[in-house]
Amino acid sequence: MNSTVFDAFRCLNLLATGNRAFGIREIGREMGLDPAKVSRLMQTLLALEMVQQDARRKYSLGMGIHRLSANAIHNSAFYTAVLEMLEETGSHSVSIVVGVLSGKNVVYLIHTRGGKSIARAIGNYESFPVHDSVIGIKLLSAMSDEEIVARLGVHDYQLLRRDIEEARRHQVFGKTFNETDYRMACIIPGMQAAIALSNIQGDKLDIDKLRHFLISAARKISGSALPALQQ
Repeated sequence: MNSTVFDAFRCLNLLATGNRAFGIREIGREMGLDPAKVSRLMQTLLALEMVQQDARRKYSLGMGIHRLSANAIHNSAFYTAVLEMLEETGSHSVSIVVGVLSGKNVVYLIHTRGGKSIARAIGNYESFPVHDSVIGIKLLSAMSDEEIVARLGVHDYQLLRRDIEEARRHQVFGKTFNETDYRMACIIPGMQAAIALSNIQGDKLDIDKLRHFLISAARKISGSALPALQQ
């Protein structure tokens, strides 16, 4: 692994998730890097317009990274498939979410909300603890116990073990988080991502219909055939 490239991406990730500007020494402390190395990395990223520097000599994401992000989304088969699925589905009270794992968190790439436009659903990038997301639990269920422990630690794994085992038994994993918040998730085949439905209310027939919808949506996004539905 090229450590310079690795550290450059770590710095970009810090700027992307920090929601504010960072100084050289602050980045070094957060990343465990020597300030001199951070300074060299920032100068390279500055030349590439991946970062920008303000009057206080602090760094934030530059237009280069936004340009890269726009091109990636525009030319992404994944986003194209998701958008087509959302356009076919239309606007409903049930929320549709697509998310990926990031350490101990789940990052939402798509998050529709009742009555909101599809455009507002794209690039949502909200982050939630893995234990508070059916997407996180479903994605963890595809890993070995050893991989989960390495990611979360033994204590957090034990807290989630029952949910993870339940998610392994079903193609669609559902969980009630409170009296009015039932959610379900399905892994998108061939991708390290899952699609979920939340804000679900209704009887068993509605739940069954939504379960079939979720599997169909995952198939459309992936372009792959899914196995027969397991109850």
